[in-house]
Amino acid sequence: MIKATAFYSALLGITLTLTPTAFAAQDFDVIYAPAMAAPLAAKATLTEITQAGEQRIAVGDFGIIVRSNDAQTWQQAEVPTSVFLTAVDFANEHHGWAVGHHGVILHSDDGGAHWSMQLDGFALIALQIEAFEQRVAALQADLDSGELDDTVLMLTEEQLMSAETLLENANFALEEGPTRPFLDVLAVSEQVVIAVGAYGTAVRSTDSGKSWQVLDADINNPNEFHFNALAKDNQYIYLAGEQGLLFRSDDQGVTFSEIEAPYSGSYFGLFVDVNQRLWAFGLRGNVFYSDDHGDSFQPVRLSNRVNINAAADATEGGIVLVGNAGMVAHIDANGVIRERNHPSGATLTDLLVLPDQSLTLVGQQGILKMPAMAQK
Repeated sequence: MIKATAFYSALLGITLTLTPTAFAAQDFDVIYAPAMAAPLAAKATLTEITQAGEQRIAVGDFGIIVRSNDAQTWQQAEVPTSVFLTAVDFANEHHGWAVGHHGVILHSDDGGAHWSMQLDGFALIALQIEAFEQRVAALQADLDSGELDDTVLMLTEEQLMSAETLLENANFALEEGPTRPFLDVLAVSEQVVIAVGAYGTAVRSTDSGKSWQVLDADINNPNEFHFNALAKDNQYIYLAGEQGLLFRSDDQGVTFSEIEAPYSGSYFGLFVDVNQRLWAFGLRGNVFYSDDHGDSFQPVRLSNRVNINAAADATEGGIVLVGNAGMVAHIDANGVIRERNHPSGATLTDLLVLPDQSLTLVGQQGILKMPAMAQK
């Protein structure tokens, strides 16, 4: 499930204004302050919802994580941070990850009842500096060898400039503090997890989050555009972001190659449906699908041109999309589109489709409900 970067960055995004001098530890107390118990936690701003076995789990502002086994009664989980949480994904009914602002990655091994912190922004900066220093040293050694032909030489010089920029920015973050948010997480398996975020931040774990490897320098994103969304099918992992960024990996996220994008604006979400069709969507109601793993895309034209934030398989076939201003659209298996608006008019950032075809929605007003699209 994918949320809209545009929603929480424009409406609720937290911007810390710090001068580039040594910061005080208390500037980032929110990272380590446990989420407060809130009687109305299910009505807080929530960004994403997923399912782990019988549990429905949603994450959002102030470190709030709520869970339910009936989509009616919601209990707040114990969470060791109060940062704005942006995404959640489970590999199975037990193991899941949630990510958020200030470089936070959380893990649960009991279906979302309890959470522990596996990474924070300070540790992320240290990992980035180490990775970028190694990258710069390796590329410089290649250049100094004098063994590169002209074509490879030019490419290596470009890669070195990019790596030096990443290293410079990471060193600046030592003074600025860990302000970069993660924006999505993908549990590829119980062992392999990928998290991506602002300014091209990307990390990967192969040991269930016990350790993380930095991917930033290995993905072709010289302008450091935001990475907003991840998805996977039976063959590939997909990555999308700002300015038409689309990538595909055939090795579980070790490397990513570019896909020719059908749209040069920002993508806020990716979704692979039950038929292995890839959907990409985002700014101004742009929606596209691919039946060949991203080699080509077909557009879908919605009448409502608001930002599209998330998608889910519809029980009766096709998919359901949600977006800003309460927009809900069902695209059935034959391509017929039905559009409605939730009466709240709230920005909707994610959804689950229940067995009775009704919708559990999350967004600006927390947990919301909606009847099946076929019902009036």
